Amino acid sequence: MYTKAFIPYKGYYSTPFCRWQGSMANENAISFSAGISKEWFDKKNIDVNTLDYLIFGNTIGQHHQFYSSPWAAALLGANALPSISISQACTTGASCINQAAMGIENGLYQAPYVLTTDRTSNGPHTIWPNPKGPGGEVISENWNMDNFNSDPNTGKKMVETAENVAKENKFTKQECDELVLRRYEQYLMALENDRQFQKRYMLPVEIKVSRKKSILVEEDEGIMASSKEGLAALKPLIPDGVLSFGTQTHPADGNAGILVTTAEKAMELSVDKKISIQVISYGYAREKRG
Repeated sequence: MYTKAFIPYKGYYSTPFCRWQGSMANENAISFSAGISKEWFDKKNIDVNTLDYLIFGNTIGQHHQFYSSPWAAALLGANALPSISISQACTTGASCINQAAMGIENGLYQAPYVLTTDRTSNGPHTIWPNPKGPGGEVISENWNMDNFNSDPNTGKKMVETAENVAKENKFTKQECDELVLRRYEQYLMALENDRQFQKRYMLPVEIKVSRKKSILVEEDEGIMASSKEGLAALKPLIPDGVLSFGTQTHPADGNAGILVTTAEKAMELSVDKKISIQVISYGYAREKRG
């Protein structure tokens, strides 16, 4: 339970998210997100040197991953800003915010900035030396596809683990389809009145296609429409399973930033001082193996 961590109203942004191999496919997620954050700070007239920590989160490695967090801090224009990198697979964002809230709670810092980003497009292919292996052949890994298809702890695909959870809790395909359809309906609600809700937090981004050409990405890219009939017609990926292609989140590229700070600082930076946003708590759990 937290009592001291707050978020300024509109002290956050998210870019649109592009389905993988879309408009953001060739951007380095580290430099791209830091550059967008710098522009955001400049527009809000916030001096990045008033920040006292950067918590940087990403999952899919990028070029210069070794220096990811201090490099991002430098690109923000805050060369002296201490930083840390967090990679927690599907919970990286929540874990980063929790790290910031813990720091506020125990007085370690007063104004940390959380920057989370990923580019699943063109995921890296990594090789490691293996001089004692047959013929000295290297050990290799495709960050995206290999890890989607095999948890090294169990050897199972992500979808197999999900199916095991569904079986344990007696979820049906119809229930999964209904949940997806409800989430899609809620997404459409966010697009009403010329995307009035989305525009409260979503930041359009300019992407250079060539030296002379740029494109402006203003909204999410690659969202597939869902319908009750369409979802019902899709077969489960695993025989006797409950999950089809229609009930899985597609990989995407994008980034988001959020200020987590004290109540006083949050009030100072808030666009509307009548609105208070507080980090209340954080929880975690582990399922059984596989």
